[in-house]
Amino acid sequence: MEVWGVSADGTLSTATDPAHSLDCLMEAIEEFLTADECPNAEYARLDSMRSATESLAAYIDARRLGIKRPELGYTEESVRTAVNAGADMVLGEISLGEPEEDAINLVVNAAITSLTNPGASFAEMVEENYGESADEIRSWWGWSK
Repeated sequence: MEVWGVSADGTLSTATDPAHSLDCLMEAIEEFLTADECPNAEYARLDSMRSATESLAAYIDARRLGIKRPELGYTEESVRTAVNAGADMVLGEISLGEPEEDAINLVVNAAITSLTNPGASFAEMVEENYGESADEIRSWWGWSK
């Protein structure tokens, strides 16, 4: 799990991949938090603290070499892809009518809108995704508020 980088003095070096360092750091924290479940809890705590320190040091070394920090969490595009794939999975395997399919697509669009615009209203989501009014969408299948 090594990557190459160039230090401030121009030396080409390797370092532990920052993403791997962060994974190891999170594992060490989890081990620390569950140390009481081990037969030798004190040893487990000390070992997890050593692992956490080494992982953090490896992360700092990589960042000093100019290695970019890893993206944490999910990107908007990965969430958008996953939500749409989930809807397609359901719609591809279950025979639904058009109103139900439209409702699933509304939920997909609402989830993505909530990601990009937390606190958006139904009306805002509809305007953004359909260019219609909320009342127009409700009229599609006799849906009411």
